[in-house]
Amino acid sequence: MIRGPAWSVRRSACVALSLVSAVGVAQAQPVKLPDETPTQRNGGVDIADLPPLPLASEGPSTSAALQAAADSDEEIVVGAAKREQTLGNVASAVTVISADRIRRFGYRTVAEAVAALAGIFISDDRLQQRMGIRGFQLLGDFNTRVLVLVDGASVNEGWGSLSGVGYDAPIALDEVARIEIIRGPVSSLYGTSAFFGIVNIVTRTAAELPRAWGRVGMGSIGGGTFGAGFARGTINQQVRGSVSGTLRAGETLNVPDIGQNISHDGASQLAATLVGAYQGTFGQIRAFRYRRESPFAPYDADPARGYTSYNTLLMSEGGHVRSLTDRLRVSGRGYFSAYRFNDSVPKVNEPSNFVTIGDTQSLGAEVRARYEIVANGKFGSTVGVESTFYRTRSRARYEPSAGRTSINIPVNFNIAAAYAELDGSPTSWLGFTAGVRGDRHSLLENRLSPRAALFLSKKDRFGAKLIYAEGFRNPSMFEGFFDDGEDYKANPNIRAETIRSSEVVLWARPVSGLSARISGYRWVTDRIVEQRDIAAGLDQFQNVGAYVSTGVEAEGTFRNSDGWFGFAGGSFAKVRSVDGLKVPNAPAVQASVGVSTPLIRKLAHVSTEVIVLGARPTQDPTITADLHTMWNASILVPSLGGFDISLTARNLLGVRQQVVAPQDYNRTIPLVRDISRVPGEGREVYLRVGFAFR
Repeated sequence: MIRGPAWSVRRSACVALSLVSAVGVAQAQPVKLPDETPTQRNGGVDIADLPPLPLASEGPSTSAALQAAADSDEEIVVGAAKREQTLGNVASAVTVISADRIRRFGYRTVAEAVAALAGIFISDDRLQQRMGIRGFQLLGDFNTRVLVLVDGASVNEGWGSLSGVGYDAPIALDEVARIEIIRGPVSSLYGTSAFFGIVNIVTRTAAELPRAWGRVGMGSIGGGTFGAGFARGTINQQVRGSVSGTLRAGETLNVPDIGQNISHDGASQLAATLVGAYQGTFGQIRAFRYRRESPFAPYDADPARGYTSYNTLLMSEGGHVRSLTDRLRVSGRGYFSAYRFNDSVPKVNEPSNFVTIGDTQSLGAEVRARYEIVANGKFGSTVGVESTFYRTRSRARYEPSAGRTSINIPVNFNIAAAYAELDGSPTSWLGFTAGVRGDRHSLLENRLSPRAALFLSKKDRFGAKLIYAEGFRNPSMFEGFFDDGEDYKANPNIRAETIRSSEVVLWARPVSGLSARISGYRWVTDRIVEQRDIAAGLDQFQNVGAYVSTGVEAEGTFRNSDGWFGFAGGSFAKVRSVDGLKVPNAPAVQASVGVSTPLIRKLAHVSTEVIVLGARPTQDPTITADLHTMWNASILVPSLGGFDISLTARNLLGVRQQVVAPQDYNRTIPLVRDISRVPGEGREVYLRVGFAFR
């Protein structure tokens, strides 16, 4: 079957992503974008925002192309196996968020975009937007159990394993072509941080971006946003870059257990990106700095003086991919990152601020080969080796010091790994994949991580997946070796967390434009690392948790040639410790529904979504965070004299979520008390205006 130009554009974009990820996909050929999109011609959705599908040889007519895209059988996922796969052959339960959905619903961060997905929830406690998956969002976790990738390069840093999905992510959503949410452990390919899942952020290529673009915005919670970028070239010869920033004044809050009229709620972010590719050679550089004030005075800070933290990251990656034969492709990449965390804690009844600094630099390389054992992709194998060296340093001191001792703890380590995967499709209805990775850690545990899956399908219309995977997460240097002499004591004997995942996935595309999935799963975790009190005001990270999550989740999406788009999802998760106790911050029920209209009067999309997050236990067994319902709405004018305009309202009901508070907010001065819940953000309205030079 001959595939038309629209399919080629999306296919080439996925190939370009694979190049940036250094996974050995064959080089793409330049394509010419049509001068006029179907959106411009009839007010429907843009083909570039819909999944690819073979088109008629005479090229895409307006209605035929849109209908074909709505019926797509080939949504592509890259992050689950470091290569292109269709959703039916991915060894995970995966959801793909398109750029079209991001724009229509007015999302500003990755966290906002994923919050309405089945089995995913966000806890924003004003320290960080923390991502939960299938009932797991352990108190105090800085997204260390989720691997966040940008075009295949890891965002997780080497000191605290932090990964940002909110305003602390090193990317502007204007750059994003798609976000892949991959549930379950993928340590068989990625190692330690791919514990509960992966967020793979795929950026737009120069063929998809305008030559130059800019955007500004402002919101009712104070402050604004800006972004600008450029792009030149084709798929395999391109350069593009962007810069973006955010400034938020925040809210003034009253929290009886902490203080009244607390105004230290500001945040700011600045990010910059430069990406290039030439034939099989690719590279990217990303940098950001994020400042966050927390009004809830963590680490016994004085609420009247405020707490401030900073995260600064520089990450770079470069490599080359080459096809040696029709069946053999090899690739290599090198990467470097430098990260610094520092915060300032004004202690109660203390004139000096207590300052913590965590530094890390990492340098690594990966070589990978993909061999098609049988032509036409019937059987293939992938092998790779990877090695990374880390240098970290933890420091803590009072400023001014007043003669007090400073803490300085250097820790260096390296990780070496090898992995292999075999996949095949012996018949049109049967497929499989099996792989394993071995990790050697110079300081902590060595681990072996297997994964296997069996795929059954009929004519790409419905099917089933049977999946088993094991994963691990070695503690970060912060968790194992940080000792500040004030709040934390080191635990060098800490061990790796483990997870075993068993899952059945049923999927179907029963009618044109409708895609549905239902999953039943069981996750068994052991030796979970959590923060524990070992003395008055002194904590230590220890292997204390063994938890089981058993549940079911379902989701569906619909789009048609008229431009309607909708989604719905829900999940039920029973999360318990091995002795049957409820786990803090684990909601049993989640649900969401959203709908977006076609262009009304050929001018604007109107979109709305409702997200329900069930009640959650807190660290106090007598206190529960109540069920919360969030209603959001957005109006998008995609083209008005060259400008695009969006007006979005979040939390229209105005009821604040009761966010389950981490132990970091507990108080020892002036009174010893636990802070179980803190208020989430109230209603917010924001306006954004952009302009693009095509």
